[in-house]
Amino acid sequence: MASSRFDLIKDRELFEKIGTALNDGHNFVLTCHVRPDGDAIGSMLALGTALSDKGKEVIFYTEDPVPGNIEFLPGTNAITHSLPAELPDNTTLCILDCGEPRRIGSKAEELIEQADVVVVLDHHLDNGSFADMEKALAYIDQDIFATGALVMLLLENMEWPINKAIATCLYSAIITDTGAFRHSNTTAAAFEMASFLVEAGADPYFIANRLYQSYPERRIHLLGLVLRTLEVFSHGKIAVLQATPQMFRVTGAKAEDTEDFVGFARCIDSVEVAIFIREVHAGHVTVSLRSKEYVNVAEIAKAFGGGGHFHAAGFTTTGTTVDVRDAILKEIERQYGELE
Repeated sequence: MASSRFDLIKDRELFEKIGTALNDGHNFVLTCHVRPDGDAIGSMLALGTALSDKGKEVIFYTEDPVPGNIEFLPGTNAITHSLPAELPDNTTLCILDCGEPRRIGSKAEELIEQADVVVVLDHHLDNGSFADMEKALAYIDQDIFATGALVMLLLENMEWPINKAIATCLYSAIITDTGAFRHSNTTAAAFEMASFLVEAGADPYFIANRLYQSYPERRIHLLGLVLRTLEVFSHGKIAVLQATPQMFRVTGAKAEDTEDFVGFARCIDSVEVAIFIREVHAGHVTVSLRSKEYVNVAEIAKAFGGGGHFHAAGFTTTGTTVDVRDAILKEIERQYGELE
């Protein structure tokens, strides 16, 4: 393997083993977490395109549909939401942006069981799910800003070319998980990688326009209703927004239309913790958590079976929005006391 211009690889031996697995394999299934975002889809398509360019057979699989604002990425039309009854012999399963089998969805056990080799590239909180799996090569680095960055490092180290399509996918992955270079995980390397990808063919204006300026009208109608639910607690340190089943019925909006609604709560000047509670169907609740400085929302989410990063995390649970809100507020108080 070649040395990388970006000195970000912590475990070079494991990285080289993953490279060997990709070089030696022929049949691949690539997947990511449920409710995929730009980093998940961008990373998956970038790696899959590179594999296809090397003559490999690739199946792209996600349990959930690709969000509308990500459909512009090259290769999304090849993504399937169903799998063959049996995978081909000697299949390598590549799991992108997902360090927990259950977050792949209902086919997780089946996929892992049928695969001969399991490659994991992720940057979320590592719960050790793949640590004892003999056939797994899991490279999980919580300090990296996007899974797309890991894919880029891998391709560069393998000396596989990064064409315009791959560059577009990787740039989209990086810009998504750095919040357009606004999040605390943004580093000099993020900008350096972005610059490299622009030189390789990624169009920053086109990508930003499609990611952030191409939403359906129903999203804006839903946002108007959600903003009316704003509640502030703990002397302005905690802000909560909610989306109820009725709001989705009235506006015709979908779950994907709530992407980054939590950011509207986080942007309040006094807020340390922002909470967005989404209940598309009665009793089924998804929560997004964000913080600015000292609250580790990954630990808050972990208390409810979820996870994520220090400043960005989430979980899914059952109950009503009110019950879930109260439970989260109690958990924040348990871990941090009264926020001042």
